[in-house]
Amino acid sequence: MSTKVLSKELSSIGVAQVMLGFIQLTFGIPWYYVARDLSGHDAVTPFWTGIWYIISGGLTTEIKNLSNAFKVKVVLGTNVISGLVAGVGIIAYSLSFYHRKWNHWGYRPTAQVAFVLLLQMFTVAELVLAVISAVLIARYFFRCCNLNAVSVS
Repeated sequence: MSTKVLSKELSSIGVAQVMLGFIQLTFGIPWYYVARDLSGHDAVTPFWTGIWYIISGGLTTEIKNLSNAFKVKVVLGTNVISGLVAGVGIIAYSLSFYHRKWNHWGYRPTAQVAFVLLLQMFTVAELVLAVISAVLIARYFFRCCNLNAVSVS
C-alpha cells in the first residue's frame, strides 16, 4: 500500500473519529440530564470519551507525511489509547444496564435505555475505527521486518 493511499485512508478514518466524538458529546448532554441514576452518569462517560475521540481523530487526520517517525508514533499512541478509552466506555455503558433499581423492580425507563444503547453503539464504532487505524499505522511503521521470509545461509 502506497503512502498516498494510506494517508487518504487515515484521513477519512480520522474524520469519522472526530464525527463520532462530536456525536458522543452531543448525545452526552441530554443523557447527562436523563440518566442521573446510572453508573456511567457518575463517570461522565460521553464527555471524556468524546473529547478523546476528537483528539485522536484530529491527529489521525493530520498525518499526511508518514516519513516523520515521531508524528506517526504519536498518532499510533493516541489511537491505541482511544481504543482503550472506547473499551472502558463500553464497560461503563454496560454497567449502566445492571443498575440496582432496574434489576430489583424490573422497570427500565425507555429514554435511559435508548441513550445508553445509542452511546454504546457509537463507542463500539469508535473502538473499531481506533483498532483499524492503529493496525494500519503499525503495519506501515513496522514494515521493515518481514517475519515470513526465510533466509538460508
